[in-house]
Amino acid sequence: MIRYSSAIIAMLALFVCVALVTAQQPAPAKAQPDFSQRWVDNTSGPMYTGTADVMPRGSFYFEPYYFSYRTHDSTNTTIPLKLSYGIGHRTELDATTALEYVGSGGIDGSSVQFGDSTVQAKIQLAKESDRYHFWTLPSIGLSVDVNIPTGHMQSSKPTLAGGAQTTNDTWNEQFNLLLRKQFKPFQLYLEGTEIIQNPVDVVGPYQFNNGITSIDAGVPFHVVDGNVIAASGAIEHVLHPKSGLGYLIEVNGERQSGHSLIFGKATAPPFSYVNIT
Repeated sequence: MIRYSSAIIAMLALFVCVALVTAQQPAPAKAQPDFSQRWVDNTSGPMYTGTADVMPRGSFYFEPYYFSYRTHDSTNTTIPLKLSYGIGHRTELDATTALEYVGSGGIDGSSVQFGDSTVQAKIQLAKESDRYHFWTLPSIGLSVDVNIPTGHMQSSKPTLAGGAQTTNDTWNEQFNLLLRKQFKPFQLYLEGTEIIQNPVDVVGPYQFNNGITSIDAGVPFHVVDGNVIAASGAIEHVLHPKSGLGYLIEVNGERQSGHSLIFGKATAPPFSYVNIT
């Protein structure tokens, strides 16, 4: 009995020692959620510069903006609306339109209407290989746009915020090369665009897309716009990747020459501009 009791006591003592040692061991670290995967997603991004990345198959996003331009004698309010849908195979379909209000003083008169619309097909040629470091392969994309003159306005507004887009009440086409690079917590967007504007016969009042020159009321005119090259870029600082909260600085501009690539000498005045947003 004595030997049996001693064995039990020894086993209990060993159990207590093991329990004490185990209690002193640090608790295993809790698994942390992998928020890095959220860095793959598209954020709201720039207002003028497109992104080379496409939406996954079956997913979409809807993006509205609000712009208001006021001068001493006119008011122009624009609400651009964009819908993007992923169709798979690294391709995406986009549709853009704008609700436009032109107040007194505008060449189109006071009105509330939809501006011109754009349908875009985009293909992603390359996906960035490392989204944390700058000197790695960026995402590369190509897109083709068809601008549809749903607005029927007698003035052209070449920026994305303009309800008339780049059209003069005509169907126009544009081709875009897009780059996107993530280097956490920043994102860089670049886009180069070639715009082909088809000729159109108008009767004034009509304002050219330089925003200054116009045709008087009742005067007929054959509008041939020159070749248009557009470029834009933005750098975005994502402060909170989970929600996409951040800020960005964006530069965009266009230059229209005095000669069309397809339709010969332009009758519209050349122009150029640069915006910083």
